[in-house]
Amino acid sequence: MTSLLRLHPWLATGPAAWLVSREVHPGVAREAWAKGLPATLRAGIHFDAVHVSAALVERRAASRERGAVEAWFREGGITAAVIVSRLRDRYTALVPPDAATGWDVAHTHCLGATRHTPYLAVPVPTRRRPPGAFWLLPAPDGEGTLCAPDRLRELLGGASPR
Repeated sequence: MTSLLRLHPWLATGPAAWLVSREVHPGVAREAWAKGLPATLRAGIHFDAVHVSAALVERRAASRERGAVEAWFREGGITAAVIVSRLRDRYTALVPPDAATGWDVAHTHCLGATRHTPYLAVPVPTRRRPPGAFWLLPAPDGEGTLCAPDRLRELLGGASPR
């Protein structure tokens, strides 16, 4: 066990362990998280990432308030794996790998192995509040806790352009 993991044992368990378990250099991500910083992880390995503008999500949720947005996701069957960006201008839903292939939901952008820039800044897995990017819904600890692409499509399906 490295000294970093001795100082921060949570980095070796749950979401922190799963998110980096297929990374080439998991220690780099762990070091960032130990400092309270986001880690840059590659989409397309454990997960793909769907970026959705905050304006679109908040319009669909009929509110900008965190509780209402969280409830909107939960009511739609999304109970984990949603990140709010540092500037609070974007929500990112982590979905199973390969969802980027064929992802065609208007006004969204999906990162995955087939995209040119498949890297994502992932907040500390335990960070549930600002400052900085944070997890609106809990960080995933396995594929079973990623967002279901069909549910996300359904939630965003009625979205219209800004």
